[in-house]
Amino acid sequence: MTPRPYTLIAELTYRCPLGCVYCSNPVDAKLGERRLEPVVWTRVLREAAALGVLQAHFTGGEPLLYRELDALVAEASLLGLYTNLIPSGVSLERDRLERLANAGLDHLQLSVQGASESSSLRFAHRPVFAQKLRVARWTKELGIALTLNAVLHRQNFDELEAVIALAE
Repeated sequence: MTPRPYTLIAELTYRCPLGCVYCSNPVDAKLGERRLEPVVWTRVLREAAALGVLQAHFTGGEPLLYRELDALVAEASLLGLYTNLIPSGVSLERDRLERLANAGLDHLQLSVQGASESSSLRFAHRPVFAQKLRVARWTKELGIALTLNAVLHRQNFDELEAVIALAE
């Protein structure tokens, strides 16, 4: 059997509304403006499916800033790919999440910077904790699989148990 890739990681944009201290997203403003056009991403999705890829992970920066995200999720779903979105959640509204679900979104990975508003603010540099909790609740209500991502480091490791409790 010939080895094949299982996952396509589609970094749609490097633009992001957050400034998380641990993030590896390129911060060069010129990179943030470069993007592949939807027709190119559609071709990439089709080629990936033909190679036997099983999953498409839409990420960035903030993939919600890519205007044609809904269409890409729909295309990936039509190709039989398991679709996963990895947003910050900051600008996500429930109606947009419903549209993504209707387009075929299977899974959402939401990052939390800590287990409280204060730690989230300290690491993301924006008051986003309450919004992330709303997004998590909407995701579950819409029947979309949810994963919470949390980067643990020496400045928030004391919150490990609280982060686990939040995920539960």
